[in-house]
Amino acid sequence: MNEMIPDSRFGEANGSPQSVLDSVANNCSPEQIRDMAASLLRLADAIDQRWQPPSGNGMFRWPSLLSRIEREAYNLAQKAREEYQRRRSRAEHLPASILAEPAWDMLLELFQQHAGGAKVSTKSLCIASCCPTTTALRYISELEDAGLVHRTASEYDKRVTFIGLTEEGVLAMGGYLMDR
Repeated sequence: MNEMIPDSRFGEANGSPQSVLDSVANNCSPEQIRDMAASLLRLADAIDQRWQPPSGNGMFRWPSLLSRIEREAYNLAQKAREEYQRRRSRAEHLPASILAEPAWDMLLELFQQHAGGAKVSTKSLCIASCCPTTTALRYISELEDAGLVHRTASEYDKRVTFIGLTEEGVLAMGGYLMDR
């Protein structure tokens, strides 16, 4: 499991984590490295919760807006990802501090992960918010107070808490994205 598969983008890594990190540092932009870090946190979350791809059975069985959102979840998640990326690209032209909307960034991330059936750790969600951790935690509490998200403890690591969209949060985000 410790053996790494060489990737031509990163040169000839000898398999050690340090050589992979050195190759990444030499061949990737800071933005690409940040994207990889976020992906690694999502992967850790998925491994922590022993995530499996969704089965053919839907979560919501009755015809409703919720079931429509579920049927379109992957397409809507793509829209959420595109919106998140557009928001990140604005920072290339304008000061990020005047464009900050951490709660919205969190909701976009949560919807993307919901569509794939994965949970998001508090730490991953704080990173997705692109703001200081204390600010992100305050926004998570506000989203929870608004009934849009809920917290659940990890079964396997009591230090980890997962944040997920509530049914109301799925309806709100799915409805918004369906209108886009």
